[in-house]
Amino acid sequence: MTTDIEIASQALTLLRADTISSFSQGTNEAEICDLLYASHIQYILSIYPWTFATKKRMLNQDTTDPINEYTYSHIIPSEALLIWAVFNTDAVGATPVRDYDVYSDGASARRIFSNHPALYADYVIYPDENAWPAYFTQFAIVSFAARLAVPVTGNADLAAYYEKEAYGSATANKKGGLFGVATATDSKQKRNEYIFSSPITEARFS
Repeated sequence: MTTDIEIASQALTLLRADTISSFSQGTNEAEICDLLYASHIQYILSIYPWTFATKKRMLNQDTTDPINEYTYSHIIPSEALLIWAVFNTDAVGATPVRDYDVYSDGASARRIFSNHPALYADYVIYPDENAWPAYFTQFAIVSFAARLAVPVTGNADLAAYYEKEAYGSATANKKGGLFGVATATDSKQKRNEYIFSSPITEARFS
């Protein structure tokens, strides 16, 4: 059974630092891991629509409508790290819609504004470490080692080494290394990916 402590300890081992048995054990390594672990994992989960971390559900409509431009507001679940596909129907073979925007109320609540009365979303969550496939676990360990290198060892060269191992060389634009292996492996488990809605894709495909 893989745990957050095991992943953090394996990252520390790569740095030749002391491993930990708890985030609250009081050592320097434990305090740093406790501070950085959750935010780092949320980050690497949110940069790609991983199949093992994807959830589908119908979104609840907000009781307060948007002020202008759009007709409907739907509540984004608090567990959603990344919304990567939105549909206006639950029909088999439905195509994602792109005519929506994501807004925040300035606090923790996020909404999808659109002109669709019903919305369904595919989004990434933070699954338990024990549910991670091996290719993601390995990427998580090495990328966390890169994140820990300077705070734990003060060695920027070590951080650069594991950054390259995790994400590839500078020319790879952070899409190479173990991340590239993990995404390529993960993509084999899904049909052709949707084109994400963004100003760039809107301009290109509209």
